[in-house]
Amino acid sequence: MDRVYGRIKDVPYITVILVIMNVILFLICTFTGDLLYNIGEFSPAAFLGKHQLYRIVMAMFLHADISHLINNMLLLAGLGAMLEKETGHFRFFFLYIVSGLGGQAVSMAYKLYANEWYVGSIGASGAVFGLVGVLLAMSFAWTRELENVTWQRIVFVVVYSLYSGFQAKNIDNAAHMGGLAVGFLLAFGMCLLQRRREDKRNKHVYGDGWEQRRW
Repeated sequence: MDRVYGRIKDVPYITVILVIMNVILFLICTFTGDLLYNIGEFSPAAFLGKHQLYRIVMAMFLHADISHLINNMLLLAGLGAMLEKETGHFRFFFLYIVSGLGGQAVSMAYKLYANEWYVGSIGASGAVFGLVGVLLAMSFAWTRELENVTWQRIVFVVVYSLYSGFQAKNIDNAAHMGGLAVGFLLAFGMCLLQRRREDKRNKHVYGDGWEQRRW
């Protein structure tokens, strides 16, 4: 029974749900034209001017075309399968959503700076870049080593992805960088708290000299 429960617990169902939601909304957009895009894309004019606050979340689940959707969902599925098992379901969802919101906030700040009041954006890439930031932070400070993951490899992926974004048109690079930064900072704090929690537990079990013994 415990073995079955353990297997169920390891299923990244939050990742699966997020992917399904994105796919369903894309299919709805395919059959309804611009309806969801008109009420869901995120822009300073809609968010600040019309006070349509829901757009900051809804835009994270809309995609412009099939390649946009597939690229983001492949990354979400791959990163989610790895990270959700490590962080737990609730923390994974929290990291994903808050990274996405952070990406949207940075995107809006840039649009205001660039006087792009009416420029809208959609996509999960800010949140996905947040997961890359989470993985980078965990490669530095997680309590366990992640198999086949090094910070050098992740930095290479980040640099390449950002470079590709700056070379392409109609890419919200501000959202990418914002999501990456927020995900990294949140996860680094999570890693430090996890280390402190395990330190206290080990100190309780082994006594004051456990630090020397563990090395």
